[in-house]
Amino acid sequence: MRNLPCWIAVLTALASLGSVAWAQCNTNCSNQSCPERRTISVTGMAQVTADADLAVVRVGYKLFGSDAKSAYDHATEVSNAIMNALTTSGIPKTAIESTSQVLQHTQVYDLQQYPMGSEDREHRQFTVTQSWTIRVKPDQAGAALNTAVGAGANESGWIQWVVEDPSALEAKASSDALANARKIAEEMAKDAGVHLGRLVSVSENQRPTVFNGPVGAGGGLVGMGDAVMMAGVAPGANQQFAINSRRVEFRTSVLAMFAIEDTGTPAK
Repeated sequence: MRNLPCWIAVLTALASLGSVAWAQCNTNCSNQSCPERRTISVTGMAQVTADADLAVVRVGYKLFGSDAKSAYDHATEVSNAIMNALTTSGIPKTAIESTSQVLQHTQVYDLQQYPMGSEDREHRQFTVTQSWTIRVKPDQAGAALNTAVGAGANESGWIQWVVEDPSALEAKASSDALANARKIAEEMAKDAGVHLGRLVSVSENQRPTVFNGPVGAGGGLVGMGDAVMMAGVAPGANQQFAINSRRVEFRTSVLAMFAIEDTGTPAK
């Protein structure tokens, strides 16, 4: 009997743990293990669109040479010509960012179309590539691309359309998605003959997408378009691509959990 106090202490501790678990069960309606948990979980969705206010244009070139020095010298001329043309056109240097510049032996796939020992193959032993991104207003994207191509940028044309401050659109999409979730939950509660209670929890999955079509059509992921290979374009050519900015779409979905009330006025 000397161990009786110890057993009493253990039983008391277990009882207290049960009380804590029961209290948590009563206060945490989202606890899946609670036998009295009564909730409705729904997914709400929303999307909002806006005109892009920034275009990120990628321009660049790819050149070949018979040796590293001749390839580099030629590339230096083209590189400076493109930069001078862009800045002369009014684009500030702060809006032009270098993204890559590579001098290397030409890859096999670039040589395989030329016979071994041919002059064309010998003149392509080294490759130089360089690229920049240019941040301009959407209506200036076509002119920026045309200027770069006219100066020698023969691998150009990717454009990403951006909303610089998406916070307002994101907030609107989130609010609309939650309202959509509540509407669905209210219909479910009505059909089940119960009252919809307070919002217990909500989680969100939000991402921006490029909207390539009229409102109501489908949209695609944010990303850059296909490369435009522009070889042999004369500097100063007047013609340029007709480019229209895409609309930027924000889509979001929320998983919302609402409590169920048997009586009373549904919570707002």
